Amino acid sequence: MYVIEPWNDQATRPPPVNTFRVGQQIDVQDLLHLCNNITKILSKQSPLHKESALLSRFLYKFDKKFRNDIGYRHFKKLNTALRKYLQLNLLKDIENFAVVIPGDNDENYLPTRQMLEYILVRIMTFAKIMMRICVCSKQASIYYMDRVKRGESHWMSLMPYALLSRIWSITTVLLQHSCTWYSGLYPYLKKLIFKGIDFLPANYTLPTDLGKWIDIENIDEYGRFEWSHKKDIPITMQLSEDELTLDTILEYVTDINIAESKQDSEQMKIEPPKEDNVNIDDKVDQGEIISREYFKSFYNNQSAKEDRKESKHCANNVTNNKSLDSFITTEEKYRNEDSILSLTKHLSFMQWHTLKTSLLNLKESLSNNRKIERKFKKIWKEKCLEYK
Repeated sequence: MYVIEPWNDQATRPPPVNTFRVGQQIDVQDLLHLCNNITKILSKQSPLHKESALLSRFLYKFDKKFRNDIGYRHFKKLNTALRKYLQLNLLKDIENFAVVIPGDNDENYLPTRQMLEYILVRIMTFAKIMMRICVCSKQASIYYMDRVKRGESHWMSLMPYALLSRIWSITTVLLQHSCTWYSGLYPYLKKLIFKGIDFLPANYTLPTDLGKWIDIENIDEYGRFEWSHKKDIPITMQLSEDELTLDTILEYVTDINIAESKQDSEQMKIEPPKEDNVNIDDKVDQGEIISREYFKSFYNNQSAKEDRKESKHCANNVTNNKSLDSFITTEEKYRNEDSILSLTKHLSFMQWHTLKTSLLNLKESLSNNRKIERKFKKIWKEKCLEYK
């Protein structure tokens, strides 16, 4: 039967608060100073909390665009690990333990061994979560950095990469702090007295060194991918090469190049350019005389044609359902062609989509032509003309 270790068990409850009178020499002030140091560090983690909140915003923003991306999945794993860290609340457990430690003028009543075991188990959980955050942030940053190198959505990958770097640096420092806390509190296990029921399960012992247990020395090796690092390709020399043979080959190639260069120089001969006899005619074509009135009539005809085209597509022509359908179809055609006849070319894609949806809803909700004309002018003024 598989037994969950205490550091990985969410149902672990703190032991009852008991104290005992000190019978041997124990440095109480050093123990109290160590607890106060832990409390001071954990109470100043607002930067990590802000980065966690910013990461959740990025998850919401990138959910549709990167929902199938592998880097985004590691991003979500990191968010889960950060939520586990916020649920741990190690600061409250340390404060409850430090309250029982006596001060300078108090009587020497210290907490029991079970209470210290619970604190050490919580520090182990804290270290494991920090390790998980470091690994997930490194793996996610590899994918986002790869996007930046390839130029694929690099403007949406730089900010997450910077966020992951900050989270990785903060959690790495906290991981080192947790190993220091554990090594400072562990020697007091033998000095405190066991009182009450057992806290740890049978045949389970706490590690003496948290750094070795979590393998903090090789933390840089975790979270790496083989494809993200260049490897040296071993080259096996199958042919035994002799220096004399190599020199003769190089001399042979040099002689061939010299011979080819001589042949090319002999074949290339500079010939003077041949002058083509071109018959130049001194006569100049003066063209035909065109009157100024012809140009005026031509431009008037062109402007009249453009006016007729523009007059067919106008917002004032919308009076019923049929003209509204025709107006929407024509306007969408002009927008797709990027024509100057488009009346909504100053609107963005989303603004045009909003205007089009409102006009289609207008056609479905109203059947009276007079109401359609009045409502259309109101919508056209609010969502098109006022954006200019």
